[in-house]
Amino acid sequence: MVSFTRTKLALSGLFFLLSLGQKVAAQDNKLQTLAQLYSQGHYKLVYRKAGRLLMDPAYDQSKDPAKYRQLAALELAKNPNWAKRHALELEWMEKPTDANVKVTTQGSAQTQLLLKEAQKHIGVPYKAAGTDPTGFDCSGFTCYVFEKQGVKLPRRAMDQYSFCQVIDPEKAAAGDLVFFSDGNTVNHVGILISEKGAPKQMIHSSSSIGISIVDIETSTYWQTRIAGYGRVKP
Repeated sequence: MVSFTRTKLALSGLFFLLSLGQKVAAQDNKLQTLAQLYSQGHYKLVYRKAGRLLMDPAYDQSKDPAKYRQLAALELAKNPNWAKRHALELEWMEKPTDANVKVTTQGSAQTQLLLKEAQKHIGVPYKAAGTDPTGFDCSGFTCYVFEKQGVKLPRRAMDQYSFCQVIDPEKAAAGDLVFFSDGNTVNHVGILISEKGAPKQMIHSSSSIGISIVDIETSTYWQTRIAGYGRVKP
């Protein structure tokens, strides 16, 4: 009887592992399909499929569904009719970039490494008080990225603002920090990825979609909340 029970448990364990392996393989196949469809220009299909995956708890730990949905939306928004129909969603969906894209050609080697580190985390979800790649809040993200370059920032956005050297908007460049206010205090921070003089873009932890990239100057929401720009002191 004991032998039979052990055999039964062993078989149950084997079936569980096989089932788990099949689920992982199925997830990988769906993510590969997203990448393939995107490369082929099937943006509407990518947008729909990625949206369904975002509703599936099995993909909570994957960055790819959010990433490809944003990328597809960016392409689809070039069509005014599509953009008009999805205006409400696009108001909250920020423009992403592929994590492998080199977003600036200027700046020091340290700045390049900092931006590369920041882009590695595109798609990581927002997490209140989050400070690691399982989930970031805004200042937790900037702390993490700068610490990888040997720079320790204060934990809160308002303290980071005080810590930095305030710079004029026209002098702000890739690697600088951009701060936002709710009208009373500084409550949000992002990292500029655009070259000096170019339309300003930042990478940040958005409470709606996690680590993503947004064009600050074309976003009414962010443009009207800018508190200032700061450069981390040497």
